[in-house]
Amino acid sequence: MDNLIYSGVYVSEGHSITYIINDNDTVTITETYKANGQDIETNQIVDIDKAIDYQQKYIDLGYDKIS
Repeated sequence: MDNLIYSGVYVSEGHSITYIINDNDTVTITETYKANGQDIETNQIVDIDKAIDYQQKYIDLGYDKIS
């Protein structure tokens, strides 16, 4: 693993995850997807180490970076 966090949007099958690196060594993670015909959006602010693990998990699942 690179132990780096990359800002941007990752997508797979209608699920998108946006990573925004904040000035205070945290990362805002926003996820959007459809569930039961509704658009759902969730937000969380996590420390960089947790964000790296979270991002790597989805990269390993085949999510593609689009921006």
